[in-house]
Amino acid sequence: MEVLAQAVLNGALIGLVYALIAVGLTLVYGVMDVINFAHAEFMMLGMFGGYVFSSAFGIDPLIAAPIVGLIIFVIGAATERIIIEPLLRSHSSTQVMATVGLGLVLASIMALIFGNTSRSATTPYQGQSISILGLNASAPYLYAGIYALVVAGLLWFFLSRTETGRAMRATAQNRNAATLMGINSKSMYMLAFGIGTGLAGLAGAVILPYTLVHPYIGQQYVLIMFTVVVLGTLGSVKGALIAGVVVGVIQSLTSQYLKTEMQNLVVFVVFFVVLVLVPGGGIKAIRHKIERRGRRVSHQPA
Repeated sequence: MEVLAQAVLNGALIGLVYALIAVGLTLVYGVMDVINFAHAEFMMLGMFGGYVFSSAFGIDPLIAAPIVGLIIFVIGAATERIIIEPLLRSHSSTQVMATVGLGLVLASIMALIFGNTSRSATTPYQGQSISILGLNASAPYLYAGIYALVVAGLLWFFLSRTETGRAMRATAQNRNAATLMGINSKSMYMLAFGIGTGLAGLAGAVILPYTLVHPYIGQQYVLIMFTVVVLGTLGSVKGALIAGVVVGVIQSLTSQYLKTEMQNLVVFVVFFVVLVLVPGGGIKAIRHKIERRGRRVSHQPA
């Protein structure tokens, strides 16, 4: 039983970080109906940001994470205005290709600057563990999990309790109605994309104490990230948080009782089952979003 509890704890901590990475993606999709395939590369930018603060200034990545997130927020908001906004009326396939290309460009730029060598940040708590109710939690994973919970709480407060957050939710529900209410939908889109990418960047800095960073690290997270988003229901921030923990626990239990090499396989099997079989989820949710986006675009003034 203790082994099971330890595996669940480890998986939950990892899953909270998965949720932090994915919640920005689902926020962007929920508000804009745009799937940002470059989301993992914004996380990679955040990892390099944390690395620079650590190596050049000796600042712990966890301390630097809010600053890194703010920097990536600005980059993301500018990206939305320059690249994404002109494509909002385009076909979904055009948006997909644009964001895929953006991800490749970001990775290539980082490769030119830092090379392809993996890098890491050194922190005083690496290798340490903290006892929780008789269980041992890796300090970097525990701190990252706590960070994820705090950020999730702040995001919930912003979306639910602030005027700007409610305006963003109104834009997600019906852009035309929101515009009639005096809400600047374009500003909401830019803000949502900035927050989404900023959260990815912040998550990148948070996970740096226990992982390596290189320009193509995003490819290792992209499938897990989309699995969390789909399992949590497209566009649902709360669902992404729950799904992240579920995915982390599944991986941990698989590693404990089967083989480490099988952990992603089991997750993806669950992913495809939900994608295809669950009523109202997966493919049906995607179809509903596409149909809603089509109606939205068709009613927008030229």
